Amino acid sequence: MKTRIEEEVEVFDETAAYDELMSRPYTRYLKKKIDDCLSSLSIKNAVIFELGCGVSEHTDLFKKDNYLVLSDITYSLLKRNDPDCGRVVADAQVLPFKSGMCDLVICLGILHHLPDQYASLTEVGRVLKPGGRIFIQEPHRMSLNFFYHYGRRLFMKLFGVEKVKKMIGCFSPEEWQLDVKALKRAFKHGYTFKRWTILTFRLPPFRIFKKWKLDVSLSKFFDRLPVFKHFGTTIFYEVIKKER
Repeated sequence: MKTRIEEEVEVFDETAAYDELMSRPYTRYLKKKIDDCLSSLSIKNAVIFELGCGVSEHTDLFKKDNYLVLSDITYSLLKRNDPDCGRVVADAQVLPFKSGMCDLVICLGILHHLPDQYASLTEVGRVLKPGGRIFIQEPHRMSLNFFYHYGRRLFMKLFGVEKVKKMIGCFSPEEWQLDVKALKRAFKHGYTFKRWTILTFRLPPFRIFKKWKLDVSLSKFFDRLPVFKHFGTTIFYEVIKKER
């Protein structure tokens, strides 16, 4: 029986499926929003670490004035990253770095893939310098994602993983959702954080919708309405480690 890590590596070794997921209009729109948030961070002469980077799309924002370290458990994706950056194959729950070495840690859509999110968040906090910050982006369970997630699990039970994989494309059967309790427990003492959500609408992540822009158009509309502000499909956290 495959371990959780072996399943994850097998899924993301299928680079064609990964690239197809990254090319979808909804994903591109989300990446633009993430870029907007990251580019607002004025940071220079810093050590920046991206956890579970896949093929990172944000190195150009920082590499000119900083040193970037990228990590992923899947070597086939990691090796496609900028060779001028540090690249490390690493388990997100046991990071091979010294304590307090990073000024910024970026975690984009990685935590919901991990079996022990608390362990990983604790490790991220360990490698962060006092005064440093963590930027987290994850699917938001208090949104339409709730129905997609449990619907997908039901489909897997009824039709099997391989059938659902053909319908969806790149996904991990065991991925869960952000464990907000684990996040709050990991950063309970010595940290401050803020949260916000974006993208109030998304189509079910089936391949038949992969070229549709309807979810992007509807998100742009609903995001303007205050009543939907707390129900975005994507949740962001910015965590700052207090100075001692």
